[in-house]
Amino acid sequence: MKHKRLLSALFLLIVAGCATDTMNRSRTAFLKNTTAVAAYPDAGVVVIGCRIYQNEKCAGLFEFSQRTQGWSGCSEGVNNPHFIIRTEASQDLCNQKLQEAGAKAYRQFPVKDAVKMLKSGNVSEENFLDGTPVMVSLRWNEGDKLIEVPFEKCFQEKTVLGNGKEILKPFTPHFVYHGAGLLNKDTNYGCLVCQQDCSGGLICNNQAPCCKPVPKLKPDWNVLPPKGTLVNLIIYILK
Repeated sequence: MKHKRLLSALFLLIVAGCATDTMNRSRTAFLKNTTAVAAYPDAGVVVIGCRIYQNEKCAGLFEFSQRTQGWSGCSEGVNNPHFIIRTEASQDLCNQKLQEAGAKAYRQFPVKDAVKMLKSGNVSEENFLDGTPVMVSLRWNEGDKLIEVPFEKCFQEKTVLGNGKEILKPFTPHFVYHGAGLLNKDTNYGCLVCQQDCSGGLICNNQAPCCKPVPKLKPDWNVLPPKGTLVNLIIYILK
């Protein structure tokens, strides 16, 4: 019996050590390939290789706008020109790795259903995409230093108060995984992280019901790294 207890304790120590090692590796991981995606299931982390882009023809790069396209996504998607954080990995692969790390969808629907909900004018619990809460950040190298910034800190938001006054406020999204982008087989939008509750991608801000209202945002280029910088999108699955 004593021998079994010792073996059991040793096994638990090994498991704990492996989990700690995985956690440490996920904290310093940096993919140098924009086609690469890595999952760390024990840590609940997904790392996606990306690059910073600036398409001068797209609205909202240097001014506040209520654009409906996500800020980050896969180059294969039709919203490709609007992404400033872009990966060459497929949405299928990104979704697979998110699920490997523990992300689950609780409520998902395709864009065509979201449009019907929007036109109906009725709002209920069914209008909100839902799934495992996630936190998102951006990671890149500055010299020999690894920088990581929360996704929401890379943007500024404007909002209108009850008295009609417009003010700057922190962007405070509630990101969830919903994986509904894979339901849109007719149109691959490619979005990964969206600033509104849109079913075109994999992760959205579901503070409000599907599609409306759209927050008024502007990228903060004092925080974001310069155009062309190799970055990693880091997704923490809050299991």
